[in-house]
Amino acid sequence: MLLRTKENTFIAHLSGGKESVFLKGTPLFEILEHERPPNQHKVVLAKVNRRVTSLRQTIENNCRIDWIFKESQEGFRAYRQTLSLVMLDVIKELLPKANVYIDHSLENGFYCEFKEVNSLNARMVKKIKTQMEACIQRDEKIEPKVVTIKEALALLEKQGEKPAWHLGYKDLTHITLYQLGETTEYMTYPLFPSTGHLSAYDLVYWPPGMILRFPDFPNLENVPPMMMQKKLFQVFQEYGRWEQILKIQKVSDLNEAILSKEIYDLIKIAEGLHEKKIASIADTILKKRKNLRLVLIAGPSSSGKTTFAKRLNIQLKVNEMRPLAISLDDFFLNRSETPKDKDGNYDFESLKAIDVAKFNRDLKSLFNGDMTILPRYDFKAGKQINGPSVRLESDQIIIVEGLHCLNELLTEDIPGQNKLKIYISDLTQLNITDHLRISTSDVRLLRRLIRGYRFRGHSASYTLENWPLVRQGEEKHIFPFQENADIIFNSSLMYELSVLRVFAKLLLQTISENEPAFSEAQRLLNLIFHFLPISPKEVPTNSILREFIGGSSFQY
Repeated sequence: MLLRTKENTFIAHLSGGKESVFLKGTPLFEILEHERPPNQHKVVLAKVNRRVTSLRQTIENNCRIDWIFKESQEGFRAYRQTLSLVMLDVIKELLPKANVYIDHSLENGFYCEFKEVNSLNARMVKKIKTQMEACIQRDEKIEPKVVTIKEALALLEKQGEKPAWHLGYKDLTHITLYQLGETTEYMTYPLFPSTGHLSAYDLVYWPPGMILRFPDFPNLENVPPMMMQKKLFQVFQEYGRWEQILKIQKVSDLNEAILSKEIYDLIKIAEGLHEKKIASIADTILKKRKNLRLVLIAGPSSSGKTTFAKRLNIQLKVNEMRPLAISLDDFFLNRSETPKDKDGNYDFESLKAIDVAKFNRDLKSLFNGDMTILPRYDFKAGKQINGPSVRLESDQIIIVEGLHCLNELLTEDIPGQNKLKIYISDLTQLNITDHLRISTSDVRLLRRLIRGYRFRGHSASYTLENWPLVRQGEEKHIFPFQENADIIFNSSLMYELSVLRVFAKLLLQTISENEPAFSEAQRLLNLIFHFLPISPKEVPTNSILREFIGGSSFQY
């Protein structure tokens, strides 16, 4: 037995104030076995000094260790990437020549396509699923492998990848890859220690590809029913065509365009595609103007609803229409009247946080041609104040943007033929690698982080700590209605994360290791460091991105 000394041991400060001494190089799963916390079998990760870490990682120095359970935000994030690795390993075994591409989110999962093999069918999808189940039942080990940047580049380039992170991380020398069977992948988040921690999932044939479906958080034992998001799928397909026009599918493509200075033209093209789509929507409204009274624009937080509404307003004026734009955010109840959830937190995402009665009174007054004083909301003070006095002319339509605009309870007294519903969200399809997509909610979180600090007096920690509540509200109040929209607009811009990096880096780095949001800040820093920065000066003043970084030509 090795004699323990100060030189070859470390102290682990464990949950509940307990301290234990271990030999340097002890993996976390052995420390877990030594401590045996309640529900030990549900522990899938650990926070080492608030940094999320694989249980197979070894520890060398004194540290604080907190266990992470599967039924947590961190656990669910690792669940999805772990299940993806299982699928990739099975496909490599069954179809060694297939090049699978994990493209975008859909139906509570990831939509995937084969790049070169066109023989994917329901029978093959079923076979892949069966093999995945066998891999999970075997409880195979997933090993983190710390390698040099040079080794990682060589391995991934051999697999046909063009890694991007070595450009953003100036002082990066080593990186962690994850190995399952014969498959080694780069992942942006620590994975489960073995496949047996996975439970519910599904693999569904969705021609021409398939969808790897996940359980609903926090209930990880059941996969929800399919919502048949055909409209959303069509939008992603359209964005895929935009990517082909721009020749930007992965971060490496974007970084190369930045280095070659081609990015300046690509920014103009990306913004031009937005403008063309908005003009097309305005033409649709023009065709329906005989019966149309109300255009409703809804979407989750930080999707760019306000700027979209203003740009649509301009295109409608080009079509000789004179719309009146209203923001549903101006109808928030005063902070003191805002409802709270079961935990006592303000529920800003609920329809009950909106002064629906006043909203409908004002709509009725406007439709009657009366002079109406519209409200404005002071977000720093948390209260409504008087806004402009307006009168709606007989040939005018009203444009309303807000979180709940697709909810029929907001405008149930207005006939369907008098309304047009538009859903807007930041639906990025930009990938880090073929097998590693960028979460659309992460992009919206970065937008919200910057806007909250610059215009609403919110610290970075405040935004990160409240984001789970925002996401819960979206799942309840927004996403169930998106397929009811007449039109879906994708507000994503392929270059935006390179601009957001400039602002977000400074904000995220202010969060100290002692703050609860530290691990989330580190995760987001890891994401944005994949991108080379783009100066905010390159962003057009009418861009949707200006709603979050400032300098917009529109008045808010």
